[in-house]
Amino acid sequence: MRQHWFRTCVSAFASAGLCSVLAIGTTVAAGAISREEAAAEAFVVLTLRLGAMPGHEEEVDSYFGPEALRPVAQNDSLAQLRADAHALLSRVKLNEAALPTPRGSRLLVQIRSFDSLLEVVGRATAPGESFEHGGPAARVVPNPAAGARVESFEDEAQRLYGRSVPGGPQPAAAHQTLTALATELPGSGPLSQRVADFYRDFIVPPDRRRLVFERALRECRSRTLSHWQLPREEKLDVEWTESVPAAWHRYRGGWHSTLQINPDAVALPGSAIDVACHEAYPGHHAQFLLQDRRAQPAGLPVEDRVVLLRSPASVLREGAANFGVELAFPFEERVAFEEHVLFPLAHLDSRQARRYETVHRLVDQLSAAAAPIIAAYRDHRLSRDDAEQQLGKEALVTSPGALLEFADHYGAYVLGYTAVRDSVRDYVLAQKRDDWSVLRELVADPYGTRDLIRRVQR
Repeated sequence: MRQHWFRTCVSAFASAGLCSVLAIGTTVAAGAISREEAAAEAFVVLTLRLGAMPGHEEEVDSYFGPEALRPVAQNDSLAQLRADAHALLSRVKLNEAALPTPRGSRLLVQIRSFDSLLEVVGRATAPGESFEHGGPAARVVPNPAAGARVESFEDEAQRLYGRSVPGGPQPAAAHQTLTALATELPGSGPLSQRVADFYRDFIVPPDRRRLVFERALRECRSRTLSHWQLPREEKLDVEWTESVPAAWHRYRGGWHSTLQINPDAVALPGSAIDVACHEAYPGHHAQFLLQDRRAQPAGLPVEDRVVLLRSPASVLREGAANFGVELAFPFEERVAFEEHVLFPLAHLDSRQARRYETVHRLVDQLSAAAAPIIAAYRDHRLSRDDAEQQLGKEALVTSPGALLEFADHYGAYVLGYTAVRDSVRDYVLAQKRDDWSVLRELVADPYGTRDLIRRVQR
């Protein structure tokens, strides 16, 4: 799933729902549902207004709600949007306190999160600052002469996702992993280069990638269905295109998703498993199916029909999807599937499958080292060159420049793929119940409690 986002009725974009929710005064039981629906529609309009603003289109990953809520193309400003969001948040707080309901509590979390996003987005227009690179999370470059204060990477992670930046692996454990990798990949060059050279021997021929991925997808689905009951009508359309940098999932509603894949994203046999599980089963496609099914027979409420990129729910989905990969394919089962199925399909030497996965697992164990390095880079405590060197040396990132570009573009959202995955794993295992059942509960109701993200923090 690619990465996506969100006072008065003066603005031409303000919906009748927003105006009505601001006008409501006394609370009566009969009007509770209409108040919630009006607030929910107002929230959706606010998010779509942000997604309609030039430069912020990616903040809304997808929308499959009523077309009538889409704003018409007019001039809008972040200042007006923030004022409208503050007003809606104040009103929903009052209503939720007077007559709390499960939906009202979840909606309050969503609006608060969106309000925090607007604060982060609003820094793009703050005086005394300039921005490096493009994208919704372009890196702030302070102007000391203007007295600019830059929000840290930690501040952004806390504000948007309610979590801290992890400190990385323990030195002893990292040293042990690096030593094991050096033993697997002997040589004199930098270890990150040896890893990159090693992977080059396992490139799937371009004309075999679709076949390999489709087989991995069927296996991911089969393994997921052995634990989760999904709607019989569910459908995933796969589109092969070079218009996306890697893979991009979108849930369309009605048990239907589309998945766009760049063939380069599945250039390795292990990548076929990772993408198939992360984006589809038990990842994003299955996540939305479970959430939609939980909402039946009424269906998903309108506020859950807009999918924001930089939201607690989305970053949780990323971490849960990555954890789902290892849940569906424990190490020995993954080796066996590649050895007997994927490597032959890819015309690769099956005898090398175990060594390939051993290196893959060791490199993944160092992934936690990337977060503090990225944080130091984003906070201007590391230059780009130094950050790239440290990512290569300590986290064994084979394309550190691309990772920093991603962090420049999406900010603290990058934590979802490693730090939040580790938190989800810790939470699921700590429950000492069936792991699949616990994961299903998390992804089926990502806004079910106000402290959901905090409950899965390390």
